[in-house]
Amino acid sequence: MTRCVLRETFFSTWLIKMYCHTIRILTLLFASAFAYQTARAEEWLKAKALKPGDTIALIAPSGVVADKGLILEYGKQLEAAGFRVLIPEDIDRKSSYLAGSDDQRADELNSAIRNPDVRAIMPVRGGYGLTRILDRIDYEHLRKDPKIITGYSDITALHLAIASQVRLITFHSPMPLSSLAKSKDSQFAYANGAFQRVLFAPESTHNLKGFRIPFPDKALPESLRKGKARGRLVGGNLSLVTALLGTPYSLDAKGCILFLEDVHEAPYRVDRMLSSLRLSGMLDNVAGVVLGDFSAKEEEKEEMARVLAEAFSSRSYPVLWKFPVGHIPNNSTLPHGAMAELDADSVSLQILESPTSKL
Repeated sequence: MTRCVLRETFFSTWLIKMYCHTIRILTLLFASAFAYQTARAEEWLKAKALKPGDTIALIAPSGVVADKGLILEYGKQLEAAGFRVLIPEDIDRKSSYLAGSDDQRADELNSAIRNPDVRAIMPVRGGYGLTRILDRIDYEHLRKDPKIITGYSDITALHLAIASQVRLITFHSPMPLSSLAKSKDSQFAYANGAFQRVLFAPESTHNLKGFRIPFPDKALPESLRKGKARGRLVGGNLSLVTALLGTPYSLDAKGCILFLEDVHEAPYRVDRMLSSLRLSGMLDNVAGVVLGDFSAKEEEKEEMARVLAEAFSSRSYPVLWKFPVGHIPNNSTLPHGAMAELDADSVSLQILESPTSKL
């Protein structure tokens, strides 16, 4: 009787141990699989770095092109640098405040995306219009054939949509009509030089790992909140970041360094948009913030500074403001989606990875 009880007790204990051991193994396997999937989810695609001989498409997906001659002149500059350039004959078409109908603008963008020869797509200006065609873009083809995409202002909508649907690193940068075509104008020397360095330098963008974003002379950013942070650099125009909240193209800024800028917005409107970001939870989950230029009227600058300080000065993460990005001559070129390090102690923003793949 006693032996039988002992055998049963031993067998039960053995089963319990085997059960616990099996659970531990399964837990580790599931954890490893989850970590692997998470790591894969964190990977971003990269377009190939530009080289002479590549084709660049200039397009108008937003506002009306008022000066086609300036676009043609920029095309000549690109050709002189060794690139092939595609410029639609009707790039100056007009449909009210838009550069053509939604069909025209979507078809033009998708044509550039689907053209295997095109290695870079450059919207020539912002304005308004991209949010109308985000659901018409061929993201699947862009995923299969990543291309360099540039621009800022309304083009923020394109950067955010591509980030959410493709996870491709793009470039928040000056555009031809904002400064690139005005190469002889000294006030754009910083913006155009930075763009040239990031996209067209002989060593190309795949050597930008560890690159610190340069600042214009006598226009250094300031620290609003000290500290250091690492994360993917995402964001752009505040109006567009806010407009896409709740849509399939909304910005996922969790763990990221968020940069924001805007123009022609009164302080109370910036306040309202920042409140929307706060209420959505976006401002609670970022790793750090970079505030660019908000181009306030002279009599509103003090009030704008108060709005920004009130929104960010008590946060637990590092914050820089007065950063050279936005609707200003000193407009930096920032790789949207690339890993970066924000150091609000030494006031620097460093790119930690190549934003493009090797040639």
